[in-house]
Amino acid sequence: MNTEIIDEEYKRSVGIYLGLWLSKVVDYWNSLCTWIIQSEQIGHAFTMQKLSMVWDYVEANSIGGSASGAAAKFEWIPKVILHKSGNNGVASINKLGDAGVLCLDDLMANVVVTDPPYFDAISYADLSDMFYIWLKRTLGRVIPFAIATPQAPKSEEATALLHRHGGNPLKANTHFVTKLSTALSMARKQMAADGIMSVMFAHQSTKAWIALIEALFSAGLSIGASWPIHTERPNRSRGLDSSALFSSITVSCRSRVAGSAVSYKDVRKEIEKAVQESVKRFWGYGLRGADLIVACYGPAVGVFGKYERVEKADGTLVKIPELLELAREAARDAIAGEFRGDNLSTLYYVWANLYGVAEQAWDDARLVVQVGGDAENAMEVARGHGIFVVDGPSCRLALLADREKRRSLGIDPNPPLIDALHRSMLLWREEKRPELVGYLGGRDLLEDGPFWKLAQALFEVLPRDTEDWKLINALLGERQTLRSEGKGLADQGPRYPLFGNR
Repeated sequence: MNTEIIDEEYKRSVGIYLGLWLSKVVDYWNSLCTWIIQSEQIGHAFTMQKLSMVWDYVEANSIGGSASGAAAKFEWIPKVILHKSGNNGVASINKLGDAGVLCLDDLMANVVVTDPPYFDAISYADLSDMFYIWLKRTLGRVIPFAIATPQAPKSEEATALLHRHGGNPLKANTHFVTKLSTALSMARKQMAADGIMSVMFAHQSTKAWIALIEALFSAGLSIGASWPIHTERPNRSRGLDSSALFSSITVSCRSRVAGSAVSYKDVRKEIEKAVQESVKRFWGYGLRGADLIVACYGPAVGVFGKYERVEKADGTLVKIPELLELAREAARDAIAGEFRGDNLSTLYYVWANLYGVAEQAWDDARLVVQVGGDAENAMEVARGHGIFVVDGPSCRLALLADREKRRSLGIDPNPPLIDALHRSMLLWREEKRPELVGYLGGRDLLEDGPFWKLAQALFEVLPRDTEDWKLINALLGERQTLRSEGKGLADQGPRYPLFGNR
């Protein structure tokens, strides 16, 4: 019986799916695959968004029944086909082309969903070559229009990779913004008048967000709302030793209708209110750290984008970097709640509120330090003030046991509040009550104020089994007694030199 298929288009489609199957097995059949001990399975080459050197590798049994075998990988093909067809049996239509010139005729879309490249985070085209060279061998004559070049095209990729622009960051940034804004402009033209564009972005750097916002504004779009969505697995390789976001931030955009100019003072109030409400909402979702901070960018941009321009009192225009700085400050204040103190102490409390005493990626400290409002970078803060314990790529909040040997801890006449609190905790632990009373009295810390608010705030967020929490609890419990003793010593005059810099 002759079962040869006559339909050439059908045969071509089958060939394409088989080529995609080959791409799937290539990811598991190479010398970059490692053995995952925990789950006893083969880890594919792209456990991270890069190709990493490995000291040893494992080979899959290609004809066996394992998850990395040929048969298991083939099963994914019909699953994808059925998923793409949808419940109503209507297949999706895929088009290949430059997003900046790809026109969908007169189609008016109610919703446009896009997950654009993340600035300079991933070398997409470079990584594609691993699969491209095999697809060119197998499908080169089947779809020659899609695999015509020797390697994957790279020059027009919408990324800000320095190695594509001679190491020039300005050229790389301009290329990214231009390509992305052109693509977004074309997508906006395909939107209905009341259409929505959903843009997903998972990059935490300020420069990446500035570039994205510039591209959105240039395309005539403005952010109306934003949602953090947990799209990444916490145990993925990319998230183990870095501050990669566990959530992707999805911003909902509409065609921008900018009103008149507005003063920076008025916009500041609007942004602070929007960010404060967002922090409360996102906190309820379980967001912490960089995820929480970056999620606040969307609401801030939504306020900013309503106006044609924002002006300071002297007439100068407010730029996007200043907008994001304002969003970070508003996030800091919202996280810190009622506590208001020096920047270093605020940073300490914000970090404790976000992470407790657990270890975090050191890169994450850089973003949170910016929230603290310090002009210093994270490394200077850590080394100069000792509020972080840095261990390679990780860091954690420095507790009293980590800071007690610092000779200058809290001895200044007007020390940072966290230094003063740690000094007080140390004196309490050493049972030096007279010295403690003199120390607090000499720096006007016995009365209500930021010092006790910081102590109360840390009491609320530190783990109950830590020594620090127990010492703070003891200080708070003796607060009124310490105040009474301080007043009694003050009434006795200079006979008691306990108010100095001891």
